[in-house]
Amino acid sequence: MIALKSKIEGTMSIFGDAQKLFNAEGMELGGGWEYDHGTFDTILYKRKEITIYLRVPFKVLQGELDSNNAVIQFGTPFLIKHVMNIGLDQEESATMTVSGLEQFQAPKDKDAPIDRKEEFATEAGKKLDRIVDDVTFATVG
Repeated sequence: MIALKSKIEGTMSIFGDAQKLFNAEGMELGGGWEYDHGTFDTILYKRKEITIYLRVPFKVLQGELDSNNAVIQFGTPFLIKHVMNIGLDQEESATMTVSGLEQFQAPKDKDAPIDRKEEFATEAGKKLDRIVDDVTFATVG
């Protein structure tokens, strides 16, 4: 994982406004969101079993994440590299596989070292700068 310095860290916004800006840059609300926090994610690089993601975490300060009017505050953006396990799962359960419950293997490495760090950090920084320049800032009150 590589933490990125960005002007977005610590800023607050209305969730619905921020989501539109992130979506315009190809970033989506990550699947692991909860009512009090989440991430905006995008794939910066994908080749075979390697995927490098840009993630921008945020927490909800007012409201709940299922509301476009929730006030959010951004944390430190970061890059993360996942290496997927392409081969056979040696510990799979035959019962789970036959029943259809075992559909996905765990990644081989969910936080692998990232090559070409500067290149990916620069690309991520440009994307984040475009977003933060347009973000509607919110205040908690």
